[in-house]
Amino acid sequence: MVKAKEEQVLELIKHSASVLICLPEQPSTDAIAAGLAMLSVVEKLDKRGKVVCAGFQLPANHSFLPKSEEIFDDLSALRAFVISLNLSKTRVEELSYAVEDDKLNIYISPKDGYFEPADVSTSTGEYGFDLIITVDSRDLEQLGRIHEMNADFFYHTPIINIDHSPANDHFGQVNIVNVRATSTSEIMFELIKDWGEHIMDEYIATNLLTGMISKTKSFQAGTVTPRSLAIASHLISQGARREEIVKNLYQSKQISTLKLWGRALSKLESDSEHKIVWSCLTPEDFTSTGATERDLADVIDELIINTPEARNVFILSQRPDHTIEAVVSTAPYVNAQSLFPEFSAEGSEHFVTFTVSEMTLPELTQRILQRIKQAHPD
Repeated sequence: MVKAKEEQVLELIKHSASVLICLPEQPSTDAIAAGLAMLSVVEKLDKRGKVVCAGFQLPANHSFLPKSEEIFDDLSALRAFVISLNLSKTRVEELSYAVEDDKLNIYISPKDGYFEPADVSTSTGEYGFDLIITVDSRDLEQLGRIHEMNADFFYHTPIINIDHSPANDHFGQVNIVNVRATSTSEIMFELIKDWGEHIMDEYIATNLLTGMISKTKSFQAGTVTPRSLAIASHLISQGARREEIVKNLYQSKQISTLKLWGRALSKLESDSEHKIVWSCLTPEDFTSTGATERDLADVIDELIINTPEARNVFILSQRPDHTIEAVVSTAPYVNAQSLFPEFSAEGSEHFVTFTVSEMTLPELTQRILQRIKQAHPD
């Protein structure tokens, strides 16, 4: 009898010694929170775990997340290089080493007699991890240099792939991909809920609720389902610190973000018939406010939360090189990923980002408006 995927994942973790949890480059809050929750689960199952994310820098308002300091920005010491010395003729009296001119010199003094070159052999040790869990990554390339620099390791090690994107490549040996889920954190809850009463605690619950709140814009996005609300309620009953989550995600904005938010509001436009709200930002808006592109996600969050009558929201941000970054959030009846196939949009079914290099702000604005209007039900 074929085991359910949830059972397969549990068995793989139980039979592993060390688990590597991989986040995509520039991870969302959902990815960070879900990855940290999985780290806690792995450790509760008495396994060694490590979370890695290429070039990771923890956002200032995420430091409240349990275990947030345990995300590493690189994968080091993955596999040991072993130097073996035949001791059948004599034993070692003294061992030392020195690094000189980019060369490691190892000095071994025998108790009696001497060692010969034939007594020395080398080999490659086992990988430091025997299981990989990818979180919120549609493919291995999204892991950036974590995968690029260790492709052989990923090829030879079992992978559990957990995601909610319809664009996921199903690259794992076990794929837990649910496009109907509001977030990867929601999938993580469904995955572990039956693994034992001792698994869920307030720290795991806080991480998972953080991911769900961030992905659903505090449960005000059109993707919210009765199931996601029920899960959130259960997580709160398990000790998830909702007030702390909301305070850190939505009530602790940096001054630069608030200034950029003001700029976006001053340029706000709307189409009430099609329930669309949008704003276009220029390089001067970022220079004058001291904000960066990382602040765009917070700005669109504020637009979604504070303009409930708008079901479709987008922000265009022009860079100094004249390329334009688009962030688009759509209503439940609009599949954002299918709207812009020519731009290789990344994200989920109702929230995508993409970059355009050969259009002006007015041209791209009209293109997006046209696509959303065409998808609007009559």
